[in-house]
Amino acid sequence: MIYLDFYTIGDLPKGSFDNIRNELLKPLKAYVKFEHRILKSPDDILDRIPTDSYLIVLDEFGKTMDSKEFASKIKSLEDTGQHIAVILGGAKGLSDEIKNKADLRLSLSPMTTTHDLAHLIFLEQLYRACTINHGKEYHY
Repeated sequence: MIYLDFYTIGDLPKGSFDNIRNELLKPLKAYVKFEHRILKSPDDILDRIPTDSYLIVLDEFGKTMDSKEFASKIKSLEDTGQHIAVILGGAKGLSDEIKNKADLRLSLSPMTTTHDLAHLIFLEQLYRACTINHGKEYHY
């Protein structure tokens, strides 16, 4: 089982984005103990994250991975029982201090996108990683 805290700055996706988010979270429950923590600002975010967590910061300038590479990374963390914390910044991004604390700065795409889309893309890729790691038919 993967233990993951997802920290997002700002509001949850709204409208149809929220519906998609909820649909993605349903099948993830089979693979991930998922806690979503919504913060209004990133000011004290580092104080909220357990120090022994593997910290992934979603950053447009971060490392790019294909789905299989990401699945492999998630699998290695799961195999060691490592708790994972993922931060998705708000409209103004994240400070260099937060980015520099990351164990992995991960780019979902080199293109800039909305907070809502980044939120959904991450959840979908997390689900895809889980299905790859468990030999399910979702990933083609």
